[in-house]
Amino acid sequence: MQDRPTAAELLSAAREFCERELGPELTGRLRFQVRVMQNILGILEREWTGEEAAVRAEWERLRVLLGDRIQEPSSFGEAKQRVLEANRELASRIRRGEMDERWDEVVAAVFTTVAEKLAIANPAYSAPADSSTGA
Repeated sequence: MQDRPTAAELLSAAREFCERELGPELTGRLRFQVRVMQNILGILEREWTGEEAAVRAEWERLRVLLGDRIQEPSSFGEAKQRVLEANRELASRIRRGEMDERWDEVVAAVFTTVAEKLAIANPAYSAPADSSTGA
């Protein structure tokens, strides 16, 4: 791992190059492909800088829903695995009707998780819908 530029800085530079230099010089299919690449680089950049915090926050929400008996992860990789396992457990409990008494809490936790994932995938998706436009 290098000190500078960081991975996030490299992703940002590549995305900005596609946006400012490469894209405007192209037309048609190639321009579209550069836009796709620009979006991919943006997602990677946001994942690099925000995914760990989002995964750890999701783990904490799942811990509250499922109880303290789930083991706290010691690394980011372990956190991702434990979140996957905890989501499977939550889905299983929902199917069995075990979360019915806490339905509002479950919906709030899932909504927050989805909003965080959308903010990484495309921040425009997580913007509040404008009720005047029907969006």
